[in-house]
Amino acid sequence: MQKMASPEVSGKWLLILVIITLPSAEVQTVGLAYRSGSLFKYQYNVDLLLETLSSVAELPRAGFRIEAVIELRVVWGNSSNQQEQLVHLQIQEVKLLNVSERTEKQNIFKNIDIEALLGPTTLKKPVIFHWNSGKIEALYGSPEETGLILNLKRGLVSLFQLQTDPGTITEVDVSGNCRVTYKTDNDQVTKIKDLHSCERPDFVFGASNRVLGVQWQPTCKGLYSVENGVIKAAVSEESHVVSLNLQSTVGAKISSRQHLLYLTSEERSVEFSGKNLQEVLDNLGIHTPFPLTGNLVKGPCKLCTPASDYFKSLNKNTDLQDVSQVSTTRTFLAFVQLLREAKKIDILNVLKKAAANEISFLIDSATAAQTESSLSALSEYLDFAKEAQISQQRTFLYASAFSSNPTKQLLHILLAKLQGKIVSREIRETTISVIGAVIRKLCQRNLCNLQEVEMAKKVILGGLNAATEEADVKMYLLALKNALLPETVPLLLKYTEWQSSSVVAFAVTALQLFPSVYITQEVKKRMNRIFHQSSNRYGAGVRLAALDVLLNNQPSEMELKNILLSVGEIESEPSKYITEKLQSILHSEHHPASEVFRKILNDSVIYNYNRLSRTGSSSSSSGYLAVTPDMVSSYKMDLLFGDSGILQQSYSDIFVSTRESQLHVSQVTIEAQGLDSFFTESSNEAERDDAEATAGMSMILFDVQLPPVVFFQGSTDLMEKVWSLTEEPISIVKGSILFIDHLQAILLQSGLQAATEFQGGLGIDISGSIELGLWSQQSKTNIRNRGTLVIHSLINVDTPFAQAGVNSSSEAAASLDFVSNVKFLDSPILICLQMLKKPFPYRETVTIYESLPKGAQLTIRKQRTLRVQGTELPLHSANSEMCKKLHSERA
Repeated sequence: MQKMASPEVSGKWLLILVIITLPSAEVQTVGLAYRSGSLFKYQYNVDLLLETLSSVAELPRAGFRIEAVIELRVVWGNSSNQQEQLVHLQIQEVKLLNVSERTEKQNIFKNIDIEALLGPTTLKKPVIFHWNSGKIEALYGSPEETGLILNLKRGLVSLFQLQTDPGTITEVDVSGNCRVTYKTDNDQVTKIKDLHSCERPDFVFGASNRVLGVQWQPTCKGLYSVENGVIKAAVSEESHVVSLNLQSTVGAKISSRQHLLYLTSEERSVEFSGKNLQEVLDNLGIHTPFPLTGNLVKGPCKLCTPASDYFKSLNKNTDLQDVSQVSTTRTFLAFVQLLREAKKIDILNVLKKAAANEISFLIDSATAAQTESSLSALSEYLDFAKEAQISQQRTFLYASAFSSNPTKQLLHILLAKLQGKIVSREIRETTISVIGAVIRKLCQRNLCNLQEVEMAKKVILGGLNAATEEADVKMYLLALKNALLPETVPLLLKYTEWQSSSVVAFAVTALQLFPSVYITQEVKKRMNRIFHQSSNRYGAGVRLAALDVLLNNQPSEMELKNILLSVGEIESEPSKYITEKLQSILHSEHHPASEVFRKILNDSVIYNYNRLSRTGSSSSSSGYLAVTPDMVSSYKMDLLFGDSGILQQSYSDIFVSTRESQLHVSQVTIEAQGLDSFFTESSNEAERDDAEATAGMSMILFDVQLPPVVFFQGSTDLMEKVWSLTEEPISIVKGSILFIDHLQAILLQSGLQAATEFQGGLGIDISGSIELGLWSQQSKTNIRNRGTLVIHSLINVDTPFAQAGVNSSSEAAASLDFVSNVKFLDSPILICLQMLKKPFPYRETVTIYESLPKGAQLTIRKQRTLRVQGTELPLHSANSEMCKKLHSERA
């Protein structure tokens, strides 16, 4: 089948030909001005193209062309300033055409009457602009001018804003108040607009953490040919590349091009309709002033079904609690969209009528929506004084903590709940820690000065100051750790001097999270005193946390030397851990201490085999989960054992880093003490751990520290838990999270408006199981991380006469298990650690479409499915040897 010629290509070459063949002249000194008494006609084209960034398959671009004839005449001129004029502009002969290469069957714009599509409209009604030395000083039109049609006229008028002198100035046009640079070359003028500099009313919100955000890369360049003060030809090309920071192939490129070509001019009678500018406007009846900067127009709803009807329509076999299914996460994203359009009363009714197996899903969805209606409905539904709602309260608090775009209203609700009656101590602790997390996210968006944020800070700081019980002190320190406010560093430093080792640990681990700029010499001095136990004795975990602060914040040569000298003078297991840590730093190219560490290697007193060849089971391992051109996902596992061979602390971390930022995806910390007497026999009392038998776990998820969980406390509690243990996993965190949430409206130079929307839903199910055999003296723990990921990107341009868009969807379901097997009978104790990544499918779908209001539509869809292979992630070599031995014995 024969293909149509591309207007995009032919129009561009025609413009270049016109500019090249126009008579060459020196740069005009008379400036810009049209002759009075003449009617000028121009050919005007607006091209719109949307192109996917995905490499799924070669897909055509979506878009359309608006073609028109423009009539221009001067209706008033200043007799004392020839370059000041009122210019009458009117659009005629409008056509809607195809802009991309299409077969005749695919061309939905063939023989389309745009006026029939629009119906009664102001499209052909004239506008008048006040032109002074090439600058647009005002715009006037009919009072009924509104919406997109007015924006299209603003885009056309903005094309006439031009300076013939080189330099950089600030101009107001359809894009806003922008910095513009002009360059001249004979009769050609180049105009470059810095779209990042434009000040305008924006409609945009996005994630607090840049890793989960979207990158916007705009450019705008114009080329003009001017002869005797008249614009003979002009082209303005603009592009916007909008992509996900995590994966730059998710997104689209928006291209907009304006062509203005001089056709003819003909003599008309002089039309001075008044003695001055205002009188002319009054006589013409075109006197309503409009700002030149365009107005953003709200687009039509994408999912217009009421939320209650959509929820009823779901298949009753759909298990909304099974977040390991991609379909559940897909439903979650759709429901969030519907809730954003719903009224409070409708949301409240859905919550009240929900079944027990639906309510968690609904609370996650309503919290993620973050609208005034959804939050108000949740606030009314949830009563923190009701013990029967504790599970639902916990769901709401976790969803609030993980919200990518929390609002001040959410913070206001949390503060109100905290000041009211709370029946559960756990819920009170969680509420306070979540308030800290919301403060941090609002401050990341430069909203720290909000009244609600200031009030929340006072609540936390006041509570900490008034706390007398150790549990209360740790509760408020946890909130400060989540808030991560630079001004609280001196306060956290104060709590590192407490007598309670657990309070000191809370304060030090909070300091670990601060960027280097806030780790002052005073902080380093205190961390050195803790690590070297200059004024007090601390547990190994606290000392190594202080060491972590030192190593990650540009340590000096002297600090590193003192750390190395301490190896061998402290217990064997902490020494082994430190040497493993230093070796990993030495082999790292990006660690802040690696360069300084290499400088001191030549000192044999400090760096020698005797000092660094420590024995023990403690280790520090790291590696990569995934590496792409856009991001790096890494893992780290640190293990600290007691000298009797019992695990005291384990840290497993997952990070995602992009060029601009880092996200602490998760950290699972397990701590235990006082277990030696259960599994070892030692004649040396000094080696025995006489502390009370305790074990617990804490977790960081998406930069949010969750309240710690105690497994058991005391030997009696331990024995009760042992006899009641089952192989069924215990749920730690489970739910749906809207972790990517970006919406941006882009007003193009042409006056068209593009909408970009990115949404990422994550279904997470983190559970843990423990198998403990006192008779066989073996144990197995498994922390299972299951998740489903669905990312949607929708980039489109909706107008009353045509729509075009590029949509993409990425879906995956994956799992990562942290498994530990321990055999206590052997000496030394055998420990096998495994990080198991199971195989999973990854599906990507890209759709381009063009459509008309009357039903004609073109849709092209491509899809691919990849299978990501499973693997066991490598840890240290000693662990591999122990795993081989343990597995061979079982075989």
